[in-house]
Amino acid sequence: MLDIERDKTVQIKNRIFYHIHRFGPHSSIWKVGNRINWVRKNKNIFNSFFDTYRFMTDNTNGNGSKHLLAAIECFRQQAIDFKQAQINDYLEMAYTVIKEQGMFIRETIFEEVRSSYFPHLPSRKTCIWVFEKEAIEYWWDSLEAQQKFILELQLTGSMHHADQKYLVNDTLDHDTLRSLAFEYWTGTEGNKSIEEEILFEGVIDVKRSFENVDEFKKVI
Repeated sequence: MLDIERDKTVQIKNRIFYHIHRFGPHSSIWKVGNRINWVRKNKNIFNSFFDTYRFMTDNTNGNGSKHLLAAIECFRQQAIDFKQAQINDYLEMAYTVIKEQGMFIRETIFEEVRSSYFPHLPSRKTCIWVFEKEAIEYWWDSLEAQQKFILELQLTGSMHHADQKYLVNDTLDHDTLRSLAFEYWTGTEGNKSIEEEILFEGVIDVKRSFENVDEFKKVI
């Protein structure tokens, strides 16, 4: 019964929301006037990144390019002067890889929980993220990219409002991540916050485009 009731609350028709798009290989489809069928279950850019992500380093004292674990093992066998000179570089490398791999584990477990217990909700693997106009400055500042623009979208489909505080990225045990996922997929109970995440899947009509927040605020 809970799923049926919640399923009714996430269906929207011809509602206006906003999306920040970072320039990339799919930028051509985000043109004003385009209708985008976002129901094909293709991976979004955020999740497809992990399909080809790998970290290699050749900073292993002449021992060639290696994946991080092999590189660290090689580093451990080096002379103390080499270790002292390179330790900060290796810490930075390890931080980057642990961060990305931790995010992949989190996303995998969140999708496991969604597909098992909340299958009617949009998937983080295939959704796009949108927001209401009041949240424009928060999300513009939060999304790091050298090139990005704001889109006004008319949406018809399924939507989920979630609290991003549950998106912890650290070396947590998997049961803790599952518990956080349950909290995330339960939703925000209608509490509107500029920091909430809004996931969407469905039909998208691109209505307007803005280069930056200043242009957006002059019009909206």
